Amino acid sequence: MRSIIKTKKIQPLVDLVRQFSAKLEFAIIAVSYVVLLSIRQGKSFPLSNLDDIISGKKDIPKYVKDFINKCLAEHWNEYQQKIGVFDEDTLVDFFSNDATALLLDNRDELSTHPIIDQLCLNLLEISNGNTVADLNCGTGKLVRRAWFSLWDVCGSDAGLNVVGYSLNPDLAAITYILCDVAEIGVKVIPSSIFTQQREKYDRVVLIPPLGVETRTINIPMAQKMLDERFNKFPELRRSSADWVFAARAVSLLSPKGRAVVAVSMQALNGKQSQPYREFLIRNRLIEAVISIPKGFLNGTQINFALVVMREDVKEIKFVNGEEYFREIDGQSILDVDTLLKDYRDLNDFEAVTTKSLESVFSQNCNLTPDFYLGENLIYNNYYPLGNKVNKIRRGAKLSISEWNSVAGDESSLVKKVAFKHLSDGLIDEALPGLTRVPVGGEDAVLETGDLLISRMGYPFKIAVVDSRNEKLVADENLWIVRMNGNKKLAYYLRAYLESERGAKWLLRLSTGSLLRTISAKNIEKIPVPVVDDKTCSEIAEELEKYTIFVRENRRQLDESLNTMKNVFNNFNKNGDL
Repeated sequence: MRSIIKTKKIQPLVDLVRQFSAKLEFAIIAVSYVVLLSIRQGKSFPLSNLDDIISGKKDIPKYVKDFINKCLAEHWNEYQQKIGVFDEDTLVDFFSNDATALLLDNRDELSTHPIIDQLCLNLLEISNGNTVADLNCGTGKLVRRAWFSLWDVCGSDAGLNVVGYSLNPDLAAITYILCDVAEIGVKVIPSSIFTQQREKYDRVVLIPPLGVETRTINIPMAQKMLDERFNKFPELRRSSADWVFAARAVSLLSPKGRAVVAVSMQALNGKQSQPYREFLIRNRLIEAVISIPKGFLNGTQINFALVVMREDVKEIKFVNGEEYFREIDGQSILDVDTLLKDYRDLNDFEAVTTKSLESVFSQNCNLTPDFYLGENLIYNNYYPLGNKVNKIRRGAKLSISEWNSVAGDESSLVKKVAFKHLSDGLIDEALPGLTRVPVGGEDAVLETGDLLISRMGYPFKIAVVDSRNEKLVADENLWIVRMNGNKKLAYYLRAYLESERGAKWLLRLSTGSLLRTISAKNIEKIPVPVVDDKTCSEIAEELEKYTIFVRENRRQLDESLNTMKNVFNNFNKNGDL
């Protein structure tokens, strides 16, 4: 706490609060605000009755009074006597420089990085006279920033209309306090967005709790509101509520309004949320999807995307936001200016592509940017991987009991290969034995020259099947890329997919937020550089040479490790030690 507070003159107040409050951050803000109110009201130290100070503030909302009383009333008698003398400038400095940072450790707030706040506001394209609403304002970082953005556009505070919604009354109270101290005229509403209010806004931003299920909201109320706005919205079932929040944001837009909503990456392609994506695309409400890498949402490492929404959209723009992040002095910085320029000016680029609504519909309404960017970047000197291989099939999809029914030992001439048996481009030499090829596993028997790619996990595991004495059967978590015995092509593809460029394509064309998975269809789409036969052979031979070297040295290493573990036993063969 001491390291966070930079306004050192307030440290005695922090130390005082520490004696009485478990929720330290909230109590520091509450007591600092009360002291500031008392100073502005001309009250002398020691401070007077808490209710007198609060009631001295004209039109203070009830939820703010309740917040202050909850934080301070129980120990106000102690506070009264021990609070020292502070000046207004010191307290204003605290609220300007420290209060928001103080709240970053508060788990009740879903907080975005300031860079993302800036990007959201730029995407909203706020203009003079716009009404702006943050539908999940937390502690009000973005609404305060929006207010200043409008101030810059309008040149004064006349007619500025910025609203923040907060389901948590404590966070609503904090937003009110921070805005009041800064003399910012933001209206704060301590309520869910699923209420019967009718006000419309020109610009809406919503960073909801990502990935929560629809059961966390009032489903009947949400269904009623969405049906009223859209005539008939798809039935709300148990699935991610991301698109329900997005639809509600759109429902609160005025004509020609614009919204920016955050959704989880899973919501962009998940089967359960497909009906909602179909509805929004069919109604021409999604303008753009911008993927954001993890680390820009406080309290979680989840990947998410910003979805730009408005009425009467004719095509959808996809942007790989990760291409615009730069590492500077160990920090990830977003080049907002370049991203926005490319977003507005480019239809097809390495990090930007535009697709018709029809083409998105043909892909099951998949809204993952990398999916379309991967499809878009097949240049003249590339070919889709699927053009050069015979077939891509999945390993045997069998139950545990079915595998157990054919379990053998290490002497078996049939072996099972699973995800965990691939490492450093090699298939483990020691594999689980099988008594026979299981029923249903006939198509998963491997051939020399097959390329194996793990179906999930990142980085994805890759290996080439070399000749072995045993018959190998792949399990369901492996893709079998058949080359018709062309080991040179298999090793060339492995070399490429393990390179930085190839790994990037595997990531781009995979889906999922926490656990990445890749489909056979998307493996086929991976663009592979065209090389002549001589170059292909040279790359393959070089990789195979080092693969043999690694295999031999790994065998020697394993033997040495085993010997090392048995040094004592070797000296104690007679049991004398």
